[in-house]
Amino acid sequence: MSLATACGPKRAVVSPLPAMEGAGLSGHYSVQIEDRLYIAGGCNFPDKPLTEGGTKRFYDDIIVFDGSGRFRSGTLKLPRPSAYGACIPVEGGMMIAGGADSTGTLDNVWIVRADSVETLSALPFPLEQAAWCKDDRGTVYLGGGLSGGRPSKDVLRLGGDGRWEKVSALPAALVQGIATFERGSLCFWGGYDPEARKAVCGGYSLRLSDLSWSTLEAPVTFVGSASLDGYAVGGCDADVFTRAVNLPPEKVREYQLQPREYYRFRGQLLHRNADCEGGWEVVAEDADRLAKAGSSLARFRNGFAVSGGELKPGVRSPEVSFISEKR
Repeated sequence: MSLATACGPKRAVVSPLPAMEGAGLSGHYSVQIEDRLYIAGGCNFPDKPLTEGGTKRFYDDIIVFDGSGRFRSGTLKLPRPSAYGACIPVEGGMMIAGGADSTGTLDNVWIVRADSVETLSALPFPLEQAAWCKDDRGTVYLGGGLSGGRPSKDVLRLGGDGRWEKVSALPAALVQGIATFERGSLCFWGGYDPEARKAVCGGYSLRLSDLSWSTLEAPVTFVGSASLDGYAVGGCDADVFTRAVNLPPEKVREYQLQPREYYRFRGQLLHRNADCEGGWEVVAEDADRLAKAGSSLARFRNGFAVSGGELKPGVRSPEVSFISEKR
């Protein structure tokens, strides 16, 4: 299978927005609230590079792009430093479900709004790097990810009472996957399988009417991709990633020191379109600005904002890009 370019009627242009201050972030959260872009949490290696034994730092900051030409620190902070949680747009803000900090995986659920951060009922267990989506009624689902360093196969649903319940279990582990909702089914796209030690192209579809599973195929993996409403930006190359997770310890630093081009991060914004060859269409392409892993994707004005991400292992980017849809 292959990716279709411009299968649909839309075209998109990638342009720069003002960059974040500092070393950049990955695993962070972003959303548009009113006309402003909010970026929260995330992590980086601020003091010493990963290849020199640097320590990853997690953040609780919330910064705001208010149209003045720069990002400014907001008056709010997250209740604790966090990265790698599910970032789910809700009315007036975003939900952050799970995540991780320097102590391990988190079970917290927060709602971030322009003037408040609300703590909701916790997840049934700590969870990070899970896929999420909403069904046609707006119900939120989570699937896969890691819990305390071990893969979780559970599919969770947020009930009307504000509590999470288990719906089903994935046929196999998927970490750093993405999810879409299509024709009554939840579709979970890989991601990687830490048990099989490989990146996954494709995934699994759960039909909600009878909770039956079927397999999905895709031409790429979504390890390291940021996703939103059937769109996915950036991410890893399946072959390069699979080789990396199977390296012996003495070869890891050599892998981390390769030039950026070696990792073949995908410089594209993709959109799920079952009518296209391979089921995914390329709606924007920029080998420099979009070729990152661990970015955050948010609706912004009449397009999307793509913020931060990893240029190569341990090296974050402060760049923020705007993808404007053109017809």
